[in-house]
Amino acid sequence: MKTLLAAIDLEQDSMLVVKRAVELAVRLKASLHLVHVVDDALTLYEPMVEISVRHRLKKAAESALAVFFDLLPEELKARGGCHVLMGKPYRTLGKKVAELKADLLIVGRHHIEPLRDLFVGTTAERLLRHCDIPLLMVSTDVAGAYAQVLAATDFSRSSHHALQAGLWLAPEADIRLVHVFEPPFNGFVHHDEQDMDTMIEQQKTRIRNEVNTEMAHFLAEDDHSRIRTEIMAGGVQACLNEAVERHCPQLLVLGTHGRQGISRLLIGSVATSFLSTLPCDVLVAR
Repeated sequence: MKTLLAAIDLEQDSMLVVKRAVELAVRLKASLHLVHVVDDALTLYEPMVEISVRHRLKKAAESALAVFFDLLPEELKARGGCHVLMGKPYRTLGKKVAELKADLLIVGRHHIEPLRDLFVGTTAERLLRHCDIPLLMVSTDVAGAYAQVLAATDFSRSSHHALQAGLWLAPEADIRLVHVFEPPFNGFVHHDEQDMDTMIEQQKTRIRNEVNTEMAHFLAEDDHSRIRTEIMAGGVQACLNEAVERHCPQLLVLGTHGRQGISRLLIGSVATSFLSTLPCDVLVAR
């Protein structure tokens, strides 16, 4: 990765985003750009007043963003920049990503106006559906590189891309690769518990073989030593919450366009309820 773009809301919690962005940029030897979007919905509609308000909002944001930019190491200042933009956050960030040819978009979980919460309502849905590059949502103040990563896979290309991005961002981390499947015949009551347990174990064995086969396709040989696989039966959201609670990862990795239920976690209100309760950072990729 050569270019990182960190979108911040200029509040105190933005320091979490900046700190993680700096750590990644230094370690990856990448350029770092700080971006703040002033939502154009904040401006008035009377033409002359709107021009005045927009000008003052942009000037105030530029001064505030410069404070964050001044905290960057000199090496990052030399090869990066800071940008205040006007417009709808998802659309404006998308254009800036394309303009800078950014490789990673870094955002925070907690935002207030003008860049309120990237994961509420239509902004979340549009960003997660249409962002062509991996998106890292920072919510924790963990120093140093990620050491424990939990990645969900459904064998889709999207989950492959997400895992590869996670491996790149956390080259020294222990990786736990989790696949969740719905138990067979879950809605039928005429199977007794012992039969159901047997069928689930048979399904797990088959899927475990598929996971190992898939890993051979998209992981380098030297990556296998630090990746452990786990098969879980049940609902995707419940199982991933359980896995996060049990393994305490610093980073959860998800694909946005999966074959099964993972991608549905990242749409609209479901994304809000799921992502807002996670005690770790989240990386998503198409």
